Amino acid sequence: MEATPSQPKKSGLRRYAPFIAAVVVIALAVFVVGKNNSSDPKPSQPADQGAASNEDLIKAGPMTPDKAELLGKTVDFGAKCDTSTGNVKMPTEYAPMCVEAFTGDNGGATSPGVTGETIKVVAYIGDPAKDALQAALVKGAGSDVDISLTKQTYNGWVEMFEKYAEMSGRKVSLDFYIGTGAPSDPVAAKADAKAIIDKKPFAVFGGPNQTDAFADELTAAKIVCLGCATAAGIKFTAERSPYLWTTGPMPEQASLLTAQMVGSLLNGKKAKWAGDAATRSKTRVFGAVHYDTPAGQQRSAWATFRSEMKKNGVKIASDIQYYLDLPRAQENARTTIAKLKAAKVTSVIFYGDPLTPLYLTKEATAQDYHPEWILGPTVYADTAVFGRIYDQEQWKHAFGISLIPARTTKEIAGWYALWVWQFGTPPPSNNVAVISGPPGMFFAGVNLAGPNLTPLTFRDGLFRAGVQGGNSLAPTNSRGRHGIWSGTGEDLGGSDDVTLVWWNSTAKGEDEIANAGTGLYEYVTGGKRYLPGTWPTVDPGLFDSSKSVTIYTTIPADLQPPSYPSPAAKK
Repeated sequence: MEATPSQPKKSGLRRYAPFIAAVVVIALAVFVVGKNNSSDPKPSQPADQGAASNEDLIKAGPMTPDKAELLGKTVDFGAKCDTSTGNVKMPTEYAPMCVEAFTGDNGGATSPGVTGETIKVVAYIGDPAKDALQAALVKGAGSDVDISLTKQTYNGWVEMFEKYAEMSGRKVSLDFYIGTGAPSDPVAAKADAKAIIDKKPFAVFGGPNQTDAFADELTAAKIVCLGCATAAGIKFTAERSPYLWTTGPMPEQASLLTAQMVGSLLNGKKAKWAGDAATRSKTRVFGAVHYDTPAGQQRSAWATFRSEMKKNGVKIASDIQYYLDLPRAQENARTTIAKLKAAKVTSVIFYGDPLTPLYLTKEATAQDYHPEWILGPTVYADTAVFGRIYDQEQWKHAFGISLIPARTTKEIAGWYALWVWQFGTPPPSNNVAVISGPPGMFFAGVNLAGPNLTPLTFRDGLFRAGVQGGNSLAPTNSRGRHGIWSGTGEDLGGSDDVTLVWWNSTAKGEDEIANAGTGLYEYVTGGKRYLPGTWPTVDPGLFDSSKSVTIYTTIPADLQPPSYPSPAAKK
């Protein structure tokens, strides 16, 4: 997959996309690299499922503003449609597209789990008691692990989205399933999947995503699985299309963006943000620490990263893989830091989970090693929730990419504010944004699938949604063919861009789940986001507070979502 240097092709029709959660806080420590069994080390092409062109997809779907424009028709989309945007009246950049109100016969049982009145959905919730050490660390960071709060939040999102999406005469029947094992236990995951299959749902939200077993079982049973394989690679996902969907980018895409950042901004230059004068005087020598499993599930995905680094002229002097083994994490960190020192690495690229840097940074200080710490694709290591638990003498030299948008205060944060707008009360769980991901994506697909709801029409609904977002507070999101990623096939990932961040160890404020404290990420150029092929070659403002934003306390006028009267105010 080569980068497309130009901006994505914005259809002359509209710019819409799947309703995606902006990931802001961890509920479970999961890996980011993803599984891709292909032996081809190049970034794989997006899967080509033989879907129609964008215009043909739009014409085949329900009546939308895009379809009306193509057909030259004037259509009344009803009171809940904002005709100036073509979206329903929700105050978010990711509001679903307006769809003409359905009338008539919806076809009844169009797919397993679907009737003329209902769509059966099961939400998987991990049991914190099944991985006590991990749960204690996550809870210690301030993240809610209360199952009852998670259920309440899922119910709220379903209630809200159902009011605005076109459901073609159906309602969601939401059931819950509590996991029986740790997120990495394949035996328990397989058993859980079989138990859920027995419930005969159309779709499942979430899953134990440190193993492939859950996604394998559900997709083999032809059940749509949303967010149950958080970091699945392109090949893995394509082989399970149209059933498997993730909320973030494909790991190969995140690898490409990271490699381009390193190649454009850092390679061949002095390690000027390292922790000691001697290291700062040296030309950068890159090392990499990356997640894998004993079975080597991440091997080919990492090969993709290495290939992209080579393509961008970057050499890796020390390549160290690790396993997420928390009881031995400090011991493993000791060996890792010793290897990096021996290879004279000035700049460590970290590619993995949010807990491992706790041990690496502690050990680096113990060994008097003070490199630059570069964030590659990670899960939540780019949040203040976790940044604060790392050794601060080390982490104040950390910078790199972030998948999440620039920070705002809790009250104006997108998903939190949307919840309060709808219900008039704070959300039950402080993981509200994470929990919104699978249901938001589900309703985006159903909204544009039309009355004949099947996994294939659900896929086409997501593809019809186009491109949306693309500013500091709203990452670019798309699926299908939109000119962002080169190749002839469909992009099955979610978000498409990243921002540049650095750790300010003295900044004070709330973290992503409203814990006051010291240490925050700074978002360079206000959180400007970079698509493939758009990285600058001149530093845009790393470690420069005058060119960065920690937290937006008000939303700038040009970043404001549409404003509508709150339904809660009418109650």
